[in-house]
Amino acid sequence: MRKLCLYIFILLPLLSSAQIDRSKPPKPSPAPEVKIGEPSTFTLQNGLKVFVVENDKLPRVSASLTIDLDGIIEGNKAGLTSMAGELLRRGTTTMNKEKLDEEIDFLGASIRTAPTSVYAASLKKNFSKVISLMSDIVLRPSLPSAELEKIRRQELSNLQAEKDDPEAISENVVNRLTYGKDHPYGDITTEKTINNVKLQDIKNYFSTYWKPNIAYLVFVGDITPAQAKVLAEKNFGSWQKGVVPKATYKEPQPPAKTYIGIVDRPASVQSLITFITPIPLKPGSPEAIPSSVMNSILGGGATGRLFNNLREKHGFTYGAYSSIKSDRLIGAFTATASVRNEKTDSAVGEFLSEFKKIRTEPLNDTEVVNMKNYISGSFARSLENPATIANFALNIARYHLPQNYYQEYLKNIAAVSSSNIHAMANKYILPEHMIIVIVGNAKEIAKGLDKYGEVKYFDIYGNPVSAQPVKKD
Repeated sequence: MRKLCLYIFILLPLLSSAQIDRSKPPKPSPAPEVKIGEPSTFTLQNGLKVFVVENDKLPRVSASLTIDLDGIIEGNKAGLTSMAGELLRRGTTTMNKEKLDEEIDFLGASIRTAPTSVYAASLKKNFSKVISLMSDIVLRPSLPSAELEKIRRQELSNLQAEKDDPEAISENVVNRLTYGKDHPYGDITTEKTINNVKLQDIKNYFSTYWKPNIAYLVFVGDITPAQAKVLAEKNFGSWQKGVVPKATYKEPQPPAKTYIGIVDRPASVQSLITFITPIPLKPGSPEAIPSSVMNSILGGGATGRLFNNLREKHGFTYGAYSSIKSDRLIGAFTATASVRNEKTDSAVGEFLSEFKKIRTEPLNDTEVVNMKNYISGSFARSLENPATIANFALNIARYHLPQNYYQEYLKNIAAVSSSNIHAMANKYILPEHMIIVIVGNAKEIAKGLDKYGEVKYFDIYGNPVSAQPVKKD
């Protein structure tokens, strides 16, 4: 009897495994249900929308205030909003910068300001004092002229360093060529525009755009909705609402034909290549998720096709990546890599080859499934952070997404098919309608690039300049 039981014990796993065809990958399981806690919400009488994500695992609380502003054209005062964000933290009408810094340090807190946001965090026991400081910064900034001049000197120093920084140069030229000077994303900050910014310009910016009726206040941490409501009303209830001007901008279009914009930097031993096409992709649109999966396969990381081609196969670069961005004004598809000078021509060709492949060639099912699993896993891990829930709520409110947008996220990822990916690639990756900006030594990189499109030359601010002589063999 013992021997019989032993034989059964040995044979059962073998019989079970014999019924599995391991030559075929298992069918994916249905996407799991995602249960995402919904924050408490309320709106103050002045229109300030408040979200509360309660989490008592640690005795800490944070508050972030966001002004819902897509951007404004700063033009000949480019740099204004950046300087305004810096100046906001430099003192209030009740205390100067030194006293404010001292108070924040004493409370063991952190308060940061930016052009359209303020963030504050501290231990729970000190938070009521910290949010009082935060509201003082927002509602009663002193905006001292002496501090503005310190900021101006720092900005000018940074600009001087950026004149020789390939990434800063590329960003300037890419933005100007893609969006133009009549779009907020096409602004370029220079010494002249920084010097044009006056204190009254900054005061006008805050008085015009910082209004509670286009703002969101988000609490995260060891705080109840009732406590948050008391703090919000006490500290921000007196903030006066107002009409905020809303501009409309002409939507940037892809170029009629792909062209190459070279910025000559003679000291460069490698060239920084950036491909970009403006695309009409809005946050939360039905195409946002499949286009994200498509981009992840193409160049979203070290497993992407661009990385495997340009680094692993050819050794042109340490890394090659792409991104696809949705935006209320205008989205963009971009791809970038820094490559050795002598491989610039070849690298551009490989980028374009990969763009065409993902548009036309059949996709490997395993590649698609693995990428969807990776994205789903990353999404699930992000839910461990309470701030993620707050960001989801903010996105739903700002972009008017369906209330169940994130609950359905994994299902929508699982539903993405190879045909969806092909459709997104053909709609948003346009090899014949791209701007290719290359920052590098023109004499060493220009030869051969004209086969990809017209070659043009620009200075570090995106202004056209005369062609540079090409190095002869």
